[in-house]
Amino acid sequence: MPHRIRHAQAYPFPSPDRSFVYDHGETRDLDHARLPREGRVPVLAAGSNQSPEQLHRKFETHDGDRLIPAQRGRLHDFDVVYAAHLTGYGSVPATFQGAPGVAVTVFVLWLDEAQLARMHATEGNYTYDHLTGIHIELDDGQDALSDAYAYSSKFGCLNHESACVGIAEIPATGRQLAEATQPEILGRVRDRLAPGRALDDFILDHLEDRDVHRQRSRALGVDALPLTYPRRTLVTL
Repeated sequence: MPHRIRHAQAYPFPSPDRSFVYDHGETRDLDHARLPREGRVPVLAAGSNQSPEQLHRKFETHDGDRLIPAQRGRLHDFDVVYAAHLTGYGSVPATFQGAPGVAVTVFVLWLDEAQLARMHATEGNYTYDHLTGIHIELDDGQDALSDAYAYSSKFGCLNHESACVGIAEIPATGRQLAEATQPEILGRVRDRLAPGRALDDFILDHLEDRDVHRQRSRALGVDALPLTYPRRTLVTL
């Protein structure tokens, strides 16, 4: 299987089961007592931004500070579901969605101004939003956040049989939605847009042809489900 196809099916990529620091290509455990917050903003990671390897892809050539604290926790009354578009590398990505009674695992990335600008440049299908009145229970056991920033899909949530689909690789308690892995959701998208096409060929089609990619993303947006959580949009990317 070509690397690009494996990569598309690997989303949201491996993430640790604890808080960490991405430090110029290396990953180490986060010392909560020494968490640097001054001059940084808390940005919630919904999907691949939870993964050190994805942070490395995004920040490997970043000119500024490449030290990013990532604090693990649980975001209450939200879930992480599939968004109604395709990434440039072929995956169906994530977005947050309101989900009363659910607590989903997140990582809070503490980004400085230059890092935030770099992250914006990688989130072209999203809005950058301020979320208030939320509850993020953090892994240090002593801390919680009631407001943070997040990237929300501009297109809404992928609609499968009139419902959102949870991302199976991202743990959540109280999840009521059906969930799927990336290969499974790509298979469902294939069944909708190109039934009978071998999955590897389906993925390669939109990796190699930007027109096919655009057409498929537009098709997923036709019946997308709206995001249901309150937010204040600061930037449309």
